[in-house]
Amino acid sequence: MATGNTKLTNLVDPQVMADMVSAGLPKAIKFTQFAKVDTTLTGVPGSTITIPAWAYIGDAKDVAEGAAIDLDQMTTSTKQAKVKKVAKGLELTDEAVLSGYGDPVGEAARQLTMAIASKVDEDIVAELGNATLTKTVAAKISYDGIVDAVDQFNEEETTEKYLFVHPKQVTELRKDPSFIDKEKYGNDVMMTGEIGMIAGCRLVVSRRVPSTGTTYDNFIVVTTAEPEDGTPVQPAISLFMKRDVAVETDRDIIHKSTVITADEHYVVKLTNDTKVLKVTFNA
Repeated sequence: MATGNTKLTNLVDPQVMADMVSAGLPKAIKFTQFAKVDTTLTGVPGSTITIPAWAYIGDAKDVAEGAAIDLDQMTTSTKQAKVKKVAKGLELTDEAVLSGYGDPVGEAARQLTMAIASKVDEDIVAELGNATLTKTVAAKISYDGIVDAVDQFNEEETTEKYLFVHPKQVTELRKDPSFIDKEKYGNDVMMTGEIGMIAGCRLVVSRRVPSTGTTYDNFIVVTTAEPEDGTPVQPAISLFMKRDVAVETDRDIIHKSTVITADEHYVVKLTNDTKVLKVTFNA
């Protein structure tokens, strides 16, 4: 009986793998957990989009006793963004699949997911770096420094915020008496990497936080839930998906292997400058 009819092409279903990668992406992309994922571009022609964005009203000013406070109007502007494509590929030999060790096909899907997710995360962090609301603190990260930074939002009501910190900053925060460990507050819904809270900000650890020596560019992102009346809320940052993940395979009959590639089309853009703060701690 012939046994050579089982090939990798019979074991890899591109559509199934594409579904696996697409399903795994939301959990794999850490920064997307607070970004709004917009799929309205799916199936719409064109590679450049126009995105409405809230303009920052400017920093607060000193006001003398009894003097009037200058009033600024909230305005919207538009930003142009070009859809980009990211892709990753790998090659599996028939021997690797038919050896019976592990699950090479499943591992291929997992690694393709992580490769794309990592790139999306990188792009989100790069876009956060374009924040117009900034604060520089000439000290290590601390409760006092975070409070000074949060005040830049000029809030009248407390909102939910996430502060992204570098792993090397965690020790300083854990030693701060104002740090609240995540085990001490009953929150069933937490972001991946969330370790606790300080100064009203939920702390999320990520190696993607830009750092140079003892200088760290941390990001504080305000997340505001939509009100019960359904009024839309412009998110701090949006991930516009142009197309779902596409997986394709091609057979190399000379080397008896199968090439697998995955690609994603999307664009990341700040859509509300008033909800993102870049705070630089330098000590």
